[in-house]
Amino acid sequence: MTQQLNGKWISAKDGSSAFLQFDEDGTLTGSDGGNRISTTWGAEGPGVVIKPFATTQRAVMGMEAWVGRVHRAEADGDVLTVFDHGGNHLGELVRESSSDEPDEGH
Repeated sequence: MTQQLNGKWISAKDGSSAFLQFDEDGTLTGSDGGNRISTTWGAEGPGVVIKPFATTQRAVMGMEAWVGRVHRAEADGDVLTVFDHGGNHLGELVRESSSDEPDEGH
């Protein structure tokens, strides 16, 4: 399960820079588009639990504040569903496509 989560998950919303980056060593970095997230994560049940973290509370046009309330996440293919401490669905991120694929014919 945790291997499915490794990598960068981004917002599909136009103009958004929100993301969560799950690394194999258990570190998690991210942003809601205005505030940075830095913490750790671990496997639990059908997904992962994100450890508590401190973050600034800046408001920025186009930010997705729900990303900063992440507590648990579950991956299903290329979609990451994000939940808060109460188990409420906050939103979804999509797996970032690999940009290092060979450019065919160029």
